[in-house]
Amino acid sequence: MKKLFKYLGIMFAFIFVILVLAIVSISFFVDPNEYRGEISELVKNKTGRELDIKGDLSLSLFPWVGLTIGETTMSNARGFGREPFAHFNKINIKVKIASLFSDKLEMDTIILDGVKLNLVKNKKGRSNWADLGEGRKVGKTVPEGATDRQKEGRLKSISITGIQIMDARLSWRDEQSATYYVIDKLNLKTGSLQPGKPVDLNLDFELVDQKAKKAWPFSLEGRLSADLEKQTSSFSGMKISFGDLLINGRVRVSKMLTTPVIHAELKSAVFVPRELFRSFNIAIPKTSDPTVFGKAQLEMVLSATPARMNISKLMIRLDDTTVKGSLSVSNFSRLAIRYKFDIDQLDADRYLPPADKQPEKQGSEKSGSSDQIELPFRMLRALDIDGSVFVGKLKATGLRSEDVKVTLNARNGLIRVYPASAKMYGGGYQGDISLDVRTGTMAISMNERLSGIQASPLFKDIMDMDWIEGTANLNARLTSRGNSLRVIKSNLNGNAGFAFLDGSIKGVNIPLKIRQAYTRLKGLPPPPDEALQTDFTSMKGTAVVRNGVIDNRDLDVQTPLLRVQGAGRIDLVRESMNYLVKSKVVGSLEGQGGDPLAKLKGVTIPVRISGPFKRLSYKVELEDIVKQEVKKKFRKKLKKKLEEKLRDRFKGLF
Repeated sequence: MKKLFKYLGIMFAFIFVILVLAIVSISFFVDPNEYRGEISELVKNKTGRELDIKGDLSLSLFPWVGLTIGETTMSNARGFGREPFAHFNKINIKVKIASLFSDKLEMDTIILDGVKLNLVKNKKGRSNWADLGEGRKVGKTVPEGATDRQKEGRLKSISITGIQIMDARLSWRDEQSATYYVIDKLNLKTGSLQPGKPVDLNLDFELVDQKAKKAWPFSLEGRLSADLEKQTSSFSGMKISFGDLLINGRVRVSKMLTTPVIHAELKSAVFVPRELFRSFNIAIPKTSDPTVFGKAQLEMVLSATPARMNISKLMIRLDDTTVKGSLSVSNFSRLAIRYKFDIDQLDADRYLPPADKQPEKQGSEKSGSSDQIELPFRMLRALDIDGSVFVGKLKATGLRSEDVKVTLNARNGLIRVYPASAKMYGGGYQGDISLDVRTGTMAISMNERLSGIQASPLFKDIMDMDWIEGTANLNARLTSRGNSLRVIKSNLNGNAGFAFLDGSIKGVNIPLKIRQAYTRLKGLPPPPDEALQTDFTSMKGTAVVRNGVIDNRDLDVQTPLLRVQGAGRIDLVRESMNYLVKSKVVGSLEGQGGDPLAKLKGVTIPVRISGPFKRLSYKVELEDIVKQEVKKKFRKKLKKKLEEKLRDRFKGLF
């Protein structure tokens, strides 16, 4: 028995030596270059493309079965020019010969040097690779009568020492959208690829915009794990560098071969948005504060499928503002968006364009097209949005507020901001704003209320006008239509009401105006100057708005000295007003620093307020005062004469 095994061992050793000698002999005596023509012919028959093998073909058979292919070019599809579809300098593939006789294939590092792919989509939407898959079925056929082992396949695993791609180039030109991008200087290097074990990966390239002549460096590194049976993969220790943006994190993918589900945890390093914009050739917006976009950072947890996306634990830091919240898109095709954001503080005015410092010409009107609002009606009608925003401190268009809460709902062309609330200027705001974009003209509806507001800082911030003090309560129900600010103001209609308590009107001292008019009428010395303000205990009224003109007929002002009533119109389109205020003296004028003018007690003094908002004029209408004085004197004289005549008549009787 011993001899039998000995002879069998000698026989197998002899066979192995013969096999090795045969393999070595093939590598010496068989020249693969002789098969260039057959290989090119086979490719042409299968693809219709010309394959030009310019470099040498070399074959090695021990201890690795290896094939090295030199410079090779594949022609482009018909109608796409003479530029090659594909080109490479060298491809090197080696398989360990012993693994060919087992069910575990072992491969050396696969090397691809100088690979270049030229991908094009023409103006008709046809690509230059579409023909490569036409008329061919992809799949594995199993011969009849195959055993279960044959059906399953003998190969249980493949291990590869690594993959190395050097100096590759991928160009993409879309003639339909007139875009032309190139991934250039691509280098990829992996660690050992073994079943069930993670692999280290390093990738870097340049993304080039050929039209803009701009290049952005990109690099990626991390450890990749994959389980094809479970259809899962993960990428840990991920570092992505794109331009000046550096992102760290990890990514997991499940259901890779069916409906991929991506879960990513991402965090960026602090970066400078202005520099990032500049590196991507994006125009930096002009801002009133040139220091904004100075620093930023991003952090999020992302879950996504081909149909939806969810971002949780979102954190955005931009300059002095921090945003936290969540965002989800449940339907990419219909933009079904849900969000909730919590913002600590935001000065929005810093990000607005700088104010035009050129003074406006007197009496000039802005052109009708300069205030045109360009609205993407089709996109707005498709919106499906439901979300809320909370801002701790907000400054926008000059207005300052705190604890701002805004809820937005948009669906089928109806957009509503409700409820909306804020604390501002010592009081509160409640609002309900709706936009209707179902037609080509935007319709607006507003129901706004301010209560307990300190009027002076409010009007100072909103209109840069310091003309009134006091505690204000304002309300308005307004509607309008239009696609430009001018048209919207022209179509403004509705009702409004206001009430101011314990304040003063700045810029005019009505008691002083009365004294000045009276002294001129009587030829007396003018009174001394005083502060230009009129104190009041209450001022209230209502208004009807028609086509951008506010019509008020019931102004009522109560002061210690005066009872004031007023009526007139305020034109929002022309930004001017014509208003008549009638003041009646009911007390002593000593209260505002003048000599007593008791003779004016009970006399109604009209004051005309008119002109553009920024240059209002105040004029006491003396004619009415004179008429009142003449009537008063006439009545006194008539009464005196009547009394005298009556006295004479009665005297004769007695």
